[in-house]
Amino acid sequence: MEYTVILKKTPDNYFIASCPSIPEAIAQGKTYEECITNAQEVIELCLEYRKERGEEIPDEIGTRQVKVAV
Repeated sequence: MEYTVILKKTPDNYFIASCPSIPEAIAQGKTYEECITNAQEVIELCLEYRKERGEEIPDEIGTRQVKVAV
């Protein structure tokens, strides 16, 4: 399965990743690559936990960027 993660850089140069489909899946890392690796791991753990409890496994249909005027 594939899930979208949103990455943000903090003022102290860390990266934070969140997954809109799995709100409890939040990861961080000192580098972009470390953050992505940690995000993959935390998403897998969250999905395992949900499966064990018989909870829904979210399925994404895709993402799209939109332009807005500011």
